[in-house]
Amino acid sequence: MAFTDEQIIKLRADAEERDRVAHIDLSKEQILYGEAYQFSPRQFFDDYVELMVPESFSPMPEDAIAEKYLAKQKPQVILTDQDYTIDITLNLLTDDTLKSKQIPLCLQTLKSAIRDAYPATLFYDEGQVDANGKTIAYTDYKSASFGGAVYNIMFASAIHKRPFIGTFNCPFEQWEQWRPVILEMLKTVREIS
Repeated sequence: MAFTDEQIIKLRADAEERDRVAHIDLSKEQILYGEAYQFSPRQFFDDYVELMVPESFSPMPEDAIAEKYLAKQKPQVILTDQDYTIDITLNLLTDDTLKSKQIPLCLQTLKSAIRDAYPATLFYDEGQVDANGKTIAYTDYKSASFGGAVYNIMFASAIHKRPFIGTFNCPFEQWEQWRPVILEMLKTVREIS
């Protein structure tokens, strides 16, 4: 079978990405866009869920939330870096009927809502990772903000049959270094009994 130059370039890029992701160890310091990050497990939602997040990330202050998150309904948890430019948001919804097989549909519904509200949003990839026996579905996309283009990874799972939905976002120029680390971070999501 003959491959075009574009197909060969894509195959090489995919192989390099798999190689890079295979070597990420969140128990060790990660250097991302010139900053050192140490990851450690943190529990959320009255100890319902745990995942590894950067130790330096802290809850975003209310005034920064009001300025950055304009939607009426804000995320339940917003962790951010010291400059408020890189965020992790988490939500644990109250409906307790979500089945694992419904997670991709849940993510597709969220993706459609974003596409409808912000037609200029450019979606890239979608997939799933295994996290301690849980399926975490994700999609990544580029959106616009007042400060410029933003790279986002939106993810969803079921924690105690409740929808667990989150996002990661950073300035678009940092996406290449953050993406594999965040996908590795998603593998650390753990449901706590």
